[in-house]
Amino acid sequence: MAGAPPGISGDRKSPVPAGKIANIGGGWRMQVLDVVPDAAAQIKANNEFNDPPPTGSTFMLVKVALGYFGKDDPHPSFEPTISAVGSASVELDNSCGTIPGALDQFADLFAGGVVSGNLCFVVTPGDTVAMYAQGDFTSSSQVFLSVGTGPTGATPLASLQGPQPGATSTPARSAPVALGTATDVGEGWTFTVNSAARDITDQVVAQGSGNAAPPDGYRYIGVDVTFAYNGADSASAFEVGTRAVGAGNRELTGDCGIVPGAVDESSDLFAGGKVTGTICFVAPTGSPGFVLYSNGGLANDTVKFLAVS
Repeated sequence: MAGAPPGISGDRKSPVPAGKIANIGGGWRMQVLDVVPDAAAQIKANNEFNDPPPTGSTFMLVKVALGYFGKDDPHPSFEPTISAVGSASVELDNSCGTIPGALDQFADLFAGGVVSGNLCFVVTPGDTVAMYAQGDFTSSSQVFLSVGTGPTGATPLASLQGPQPGATSTPARSAPVALGTATDVGEGWTFTVNSAARDITDQVVAQGSGNAAPPDGYRYIGVDVTFAYNGADSASAFEVGTRAVGAGNRELTGDCGIVPGAVDESSDLFAGGKVTGTICFVAPTGSPGFVLYSNGGLANDTVKFLAVS
């Protein structure tokens, strides 16, 4: 795809150096950004319920950037397999507890999208460790990346902005269904965006003591929607995949806390039933907007794009 970093490959004897971009297959690129060889104290401080590493071992944190640059989008960031191996030639355990700045491995990535964050492995201090990754599950080829030392001044893998030419989603994403239009999203569901997206940051923060302000540089965006069901059996709106994507080509998180007027996604609906309310996303401040994308039912992979402005 135009604009995609070429990436390089590496085997166990000659792994991709930290800071360099690896081509791990299937349109995926990966880069080691930083390494903390002994992060046991850091992980313990992150969550008091985290267990210490086994005797004779410690926790290694590896910050990585993971990007999708293929044309068949979106793809979930858990699709690539990422592991590590030490000098004993046995895959390393990654059971470190709740780690700080963990890599979001559940976000959808569109062509040009990038996520970054930490991975953790249980290691023997001083051991020679390498990560290995595979972006194409149909391939037997594994690409190795060095984590011996952290890179110095590495330029992080950058996302491409906006729908990318030639990507599967681009035509529909660039011409989403208009506001107020009831759209068949499959499995008996129709979905309607009732009004334009709006900033609800102040309302969310004021809603409950458990709600936090959005991260610096972000805001809470509310969208009023209706889910309507006309299937044969009962179902809940929770089964409808409803997400959002902005110019950064990665799925926007919906972790807004308690949202005033939130749509009821848990109640069973029978044929003719509908629920209306607000859904919320965390979006970059000043970003050039985003669109919703939705598919009804857990087994339905047909995605419809809907405008929010």
